[in-house]
Amino acid sequence: MNNKTKLITYSALMCALIVISTLWLKFSIPGTDVLVTTQVFFVILCGQILPWKYCVYTIGVYLFLGLLGLPVFSAVAGPAVIATPSFGYLLAFPFSAAAVSITRKKLPSQKSSRYIASLVGIVVNYVIALAYIAALKGLYLGSPVSMGVLLSAYCFAFLPMDVIKGILAALLGQRLEKPLRLYSMD
Repeated sequence: MNNKTKLITYSALMCALIVISTLWLKFSIPGTDVLVTTQVFFVILCGQILPWKYCVYTIGVYLFLGLLGLPVFSAVAGPAVIATPSFGYLLAFPFSAAAVSITRKKLPSQKSSRYIASLVGIVVNYVIALAYIAALKGLYLGSPVSMGVLLSAYCFAFLPMDVIKGILAALLGQRLEKPLRLYSMD
């Protein structure tokens, strides 16, 4: 199997795992209007195992399927999701996975580089998501939120779990590198 075929296969698998991650486990945290899922784990894992372009393709297909109306998002199906805070995170996912992939490739090959790459992806995710949520609430919904509420309800409530997901994705990415022959695909 050539590298391009492997990459397309792994991209399709990652897309399927991201879809499954929105369906099998989801719950809410009191005081927030965004569901907790395992999506972040699979988005970061995508960045851990695929080159950045394939991360964008993979998550782009996922977003396209959801915006078409397939029930692949955790709360709202179809284009209506754009008017929810959850879309800020969804919008950030391709950038987050690409940031993980680029960071992983640029850093020296050490065990810590995968963890640093995961943390970079999480930061990118929150920067984009929080900016979107602030714009959505303030401009579209006409009910601006303070920075304190934005950080407590949309960042700090989820951050500890996302850091754990990022660490686990780095560990799994490292374990999968040799069996999947990922080192030859970057």
